[in-house]
Order: sequence, then structure tokens, then C-alpha cells
Amino acid sequence: MQLRSALSLILLPLCAALSIGTASAETLRLGHTAATSHAHHEAAQLFAKNVADRTGGRVKIEIYPAGELGDQPALAEQVTLSALDMGIISLGNLAMYSRKLNAMTAPFLFSDYDHAHRVIDKFVMPWMNEGLAAHDAVGLSMFDYGFRQTTTQDIVVNSADDLKGVKIRVPPATGLLAAFDSIGANTQKIAYSELYTSLKQGVVQGEENPVFTILADSLFETQNQLAMTNHYFDCQVLLINKMVFETLDPETQKILQEEAVNAQNLTRERISKGEAAVVEELKAKGMNVTYPDRASFTTKMQPAYAKIGELAGKAEMEKLLKAIDAEKAK
Repeated sequence: MQLRSALSLILLPLCAALSIGTASAETLRLGHTAATSHAHHEAAQLFAKNVADRTGGRVKIEIYPAGELGDQPALAEQVTLSALDMGIISLGNLAMYSRKLNAMTAPFLFSDYDHAHRVIDKFVMPWMNEGLAAHDAVGLSMFDYGFRQTTTQDIVVNSADDLKGVKIRVPPATGLLAAFDSIGANTQKIAYSELYTSLKQGVVQGEENPVFTILADSLFETQNQLAMTNHYFDCQVLLINKMVFETLDPETQKILQEEAVNAQNLTRERISKGEAAVVEELKAKGMNVTYPDRASFTTKMQPAYAKIGELAGKAEMEKLLKAIDAEKAK
């Protein structure tokens, strides 16, 4: 009996300590679709490292890059259904859960990166999370993806008219489809995983993406023309499942929020300040670069704005446009 009591005095505290350590450990899975050479993967790695460091290893972020867990619609569905803890997902793919987010897919909203960042920080983040709350998701920060540009094979683009009738792959984002439909392009919906092959085989003559994606995914191998149309500011949400987030203690929530913003700021540094260098690299790889007349596009966008306004809701569209106008002069 004395031996049993002595063993109890030793083992019970040890078991309790082990139990506490196990209960407090948390592994969060984060999926994204960017290549491992892309700034989004670098930002995800920074996020994971800083969270682990600040929690003493109590919270670990496991990263699944390059579409390992599925494409963006699949990642969005997994996060909202609690099948995945976190994802980096475009606003266009989140619009299926909150229709007002369609407004952010409108073309030619922002004049430059600084303008976009001000509107996102002051208006878009809280506005977005109001809509996502009902779908068990919370946006922690917004990663820059970059202004989207247009590439073609053997078709020089100096104005919107040069794209009339051109078969161009456009992702299934309402605003992007509406924008290219408005200028008379022959828009094609092709999964991104099939884009390179489709371009190589001539199924489509062009596509549109930020220059970082054009470089990282070697799209320059299939396209020899790059038109700096700046038609759409693309950004992606660092999204976490709401139930998962709310089970974390307040200090851990604070750490995740702060490190999400630090990761966001890395993408802003890499994307906005690195764009010119990437354009020069694409030139060196054989791409001809043009700077089309912006007005030739914007004067044809009314049908696109009307369609987007119907989908997003006119009141929500007006809220966004008002916030954009308020930040223009700063």
C-alpha cells in the first residue's frame, strides 16, 4: 500500500502534465494553390514559423501548397464545412458563399496598389467578414495576388479592340468574365490545372493573370505577348474555419491575427514592389510587353458593372464604390 501510494504521488502529476500538453497542442492544416516559388507560399511559411515561435510550438501550421488539397473552390468548401482548418482563397471563389463579394470582382476598381490596400484595410475586411460569418469562416488577412494582366500568342494588344473575338481563358469570377465579354472577347472557362496544356495546344489564344503567376507557372512558354492591362486587382483571403478559430484561447487568436497581417504585408512587399522586376524577367524570356490604352477598356465596362451590381446587390456595390472613392484622393 505504501509503495502504491508512493507511485501514485509520482505518476499522477506526470500523467496530468502529459495530458495538459497533449490537450493544448494544436495542428492546423492550411491549403493553397500557389506554386512553391510564389510569394503566397513564402507568406504561408512565414505565418507558420511565426505562429510556432510565438506559441512555443503549441500551435503548428501544416502547409499544403500547389493545390495538393484541391483547387480553390474545393478549398473554400472544405474550410466552410470544417474539413480543412485554413486556406488561401480568392474573393471570387468566396462569392458563392456571400453574394456581395461579387462586387470586388468588378474590373478597374483601383488606381494602384496603395489605393487597393487602403480600401481593403479600412472597408473590405470587416465588410467581407460580415458576409462570411454565416458560413463558418473568418478572414484573417488579405494576401496580394497582384493586378491581372493579359497574355496572348502572336496577338499584339494596344487597345481593347485588339482582343475582340480572341479566345481567352478567364477564371469563373463574375467580374472577370463580364469584363472580357464587354470588350467582345471569346471567353472560355478552363480549369487552371488545364490552362498550360490548353495554351500549348492552341485551344485558347490567351489568358490573364498577374505577372508573378505568369512567371512562376511558366505561362511565358506558351505566350509571347504581355499586355499590361491592369484590369483587375486580385487578392486572396487567408481564411480560417470559424469554429476552429473560436475554440482557440484569446491569446492564440491574437497571435494568429497578428501573424496573418505580417504574412499579408510580406505579399504586399513582394508583389507591389517586385512587379517591375518580374516584367523585365518576362521580357528577357522573350515576351513583348505593351501598355494598352486604359480608356479603351473602361469606356466599355458599363455592361460588366450592371451585371456585377445585380449579382452583388446594388446597395452593397454602392457601399464598395463609395469606400473606393473615399480613398482615391489620399
